Amino acid sequence: MLYPLVASPNFIINTTKNDDHLDKFIEFYKRYKDVWTDIFILIDDEKNSLIENYKKIYSSDIATENPEIRKILDIIFKLKQYKHSNIKIKEQTDINNIANYLKKNGVKKIVQFPEYFDEEFINIKKLQPKINLYNTTYEEVNDEICSITRFSKKVFLNDAMIPYYVSNLQSIHDIKDISNDPEDFKFMAKKQFKYYQLGFQTLIKNIYNANFFRDELEIYIYTTIQHAKIKKVFDHAINNYDEERLDLWNNLGNYIIESIKKCISIEFDPYTKSVKDIIIKSHFKDHIKHVDQINYEVYDRSIFVLDQNSAIEIRKGIDIFDEKTKNGLRADSGYHIRNYLDENELENARQIIEHPDYKPKTIYKPRKFN
Repeated sequence: MLYPLVASPNFIINTTKNDDHLDKFIEFYKRYKDVWTDIFILIDDEKNSLIENYKKIYSSDIATENPEIRKILDIIFKLKQYKHSNIKIKEQTDINNIANYLKKNGVKKIVQFPEYFDEEFINIKKLQPKINLYNTTYEEVNDEICSITRFSKKVFLNDAMIPYYVSNLQSIHDIKDISNDPEDFKFMAKKQFKYYQLGFQTLIKNIYNANFFRDELEIYIYTTIQHAKIKKVFDHAINNYDEERLDLWNNLGNYIIESIKKCISIEFDPYTKSVKDIIIKSHFKDHIKHVDQINYEVYDRSIFVLDQNSAIEIRKGIDIFDEKTKNGLRADSGYHIRNYLDENELENARQIIEHPDYKPKTIYKPRKFN
């Protein structure tokens, strides 16, 4: 969960008259110091009104006379450096009341001072829990995901298994039999396609509706194709070479992109206009699996944002929703979400961006066709 932290200019100034609030804020910072820039985000308007007010206070006589104020502001300025967002405020709002604007626009968990001192809700021991979908609620899962996406203009959905659920690629031998029509799929594959379709549509809709930059929001879908999973298709194309198979094989990446678009009904739903691009990457960072060195492969399934350096693991993948269960989530025990806080985990979540674009393994024309 990413929490907006709101310490209004009025609160900062009033600490000069309220030692209890000053001490409690310093103690609050000490408690969360190690995760300060991981779980909190500073929200300001487009004019940087909050920061400008802070700067005026910092250089004022009142701060000179009460140097403890500068300690509070130095703590807050850390967030400005690492995690902040300048949102569009569509109505006349006093910067001291920015928390109310966030609440009116669906943000439920705000760390607002001094109110938070009397109603603490963050449990430091549960900052990175694995939330099993079978014993949580749809609302809790949505809140967790949207907490990291609502203040970003670019959101990334990452799932390496997408190609095998939006098409029948993994179940065929002949590339001529490839299909993205679920009516051509076997029973379980058809069921899994529906889960992915629901997952795409629900995630994109919820991310869009909760976002503070809807007009500028760009959602990127990243996935991979792993040669080992489709080697039988490759071998069959070699052994039964013709121009049609060669063309289908060489255009497999584009076919999967179109299959994803079809799966999420990109041309029908208004909110899917925020899907900026669909990118197919190589599963391994340098295209091949090594036997004598580290293999950088895409394993994590995640939702991440780069500007806030935040990510949430989604297991087993995009397919986390189920319309037939009581809570609207997958009931299988293997499905969960989890906040990434460790830098290595965050790096793994976004590693897919650094992988080269997918290129199908070359099929050479047999001599008899030359």
